[in-house]
Amino acid sequence: MPTREQTIADAVHIFENALYPNTLTSSSAWLGIYQTLLWYEPIHWVGFEELPHIIDADKLRPATPAKRNAWPRPKPWQQRAEVVNRYYAERLGLHVNRASQQSDLLMKHPAYQGMQRQNPLGTAFIGLIQHVLEKFGSKEIIYETEVEVNVLFPGITFPGRSRAPRMDVLVTKSAKPLAIISAKWSLRHDRVNDITNECPVYKAAYQRIYRQDQSGKSLLYFVVTNEYDPARLTKLLDDTCVNGIVHVHKPAVVEVCRLDSRLTRLLDLEELVLSTSSW
Repeated sequence: MPTREQTIADAVHIFENALYPNTLTSSSAWLGIYQTLLWYEPIHWVGFEELPHIIDADKLRPATPAKRNAWPRPKPWQQRAEVVNRYYAERLGLHVNRASQQSDLLMKHPAYQGMQRQNPLGTAFIGLIQHVLEKFGSKEIIYETEVEVNVLFPGITFPGRSRAPRMDVLVTKSAKPLAIISAKWSLRHDRVNDITNECPVYKAAYQRIYRQDQSGKSLLYFVVTNEYDPARLTKLLDDTCVNGIVHVHKPAVVEVCRLDSRLTRLLDLEELVLSTSSW
């Protein structure tokens, strides 16, 4: 089984060698992330053979015979997923039927065949966010992954399910923390509260240990995700503690899927990268 370090290295290698019709930039990085991690669900229903997994699978295909009987025509999330599929294929310069072949490349790697995707997906996503920030973001900043909370904030009790909590990405400059980035490919409804609960604790711990600097800046907290569900995204967008909810590719949610207008408050990954110059 590949180690965490190997998984990140494999994901970065796939990302760097992915298909970029123009060139790899902070604005096209999402294409590499999608080619590495986005997968397609088999559908075989109401005219769809497969669709990109942009929402829970039960919204893309009926899970039981009873639901099949109540699902006689395409549903909204199927239509949205098909639009995303066409958009993704167009951006890659591929025929729409070939888009799925140029995706999920990490799990198609021989070392990951037969594995459950949850752990490698989460590890790879964190590693790719770090890689994109290091490649295109401020060079004065250090980005570290999987940093133990108690190393940065000793003696502080944090909420959550883990006995040894870790920060997905810790951003530091001159040995002082600037930001914490929570990188979650999707936002499970039962885990959204973990994020809203931990943000104020991180910031309070920072104030206690590091204090505000003379410029008045405090610790920043961002969430980077590929979530499409408006309810889950809106809950985080409404959290005043969080400095920004960053989508892998905001236009796919706001312009392509034309979801809830409140989602215009999302940041695009490129915006996060550019903002590092001001941290």
